[in-house]
Amino acid sequence: MTRPARDSADTTDDRLRRHIHDIRGHLSPAMLRADSLASSTDERTREAARDILAALDAATEELSAMRQLLAARRP
Repeated sequence: MTRPARDSADTTDDRLRRHIHDIRGHLSPAMLRADSLASSTDERTREAARDILAALDAATEELSAMRQLLAARRP
């Protein structure tokens, strides 16, 4: 007998939540390193760090939006 669709959707949502969490964890060291580079005395390094931080912030915002979409799906 197969499981109801609701069970598989819940399982999929839980897996997606774990992946979102894991991706944020993978991005954290890069954010910490870029924060450190942002305080460099070299202007080019600071500029590169700002670009990296902006990209990482955009990625984490997208992950947050995905999490909110998943939360909205819950009954």
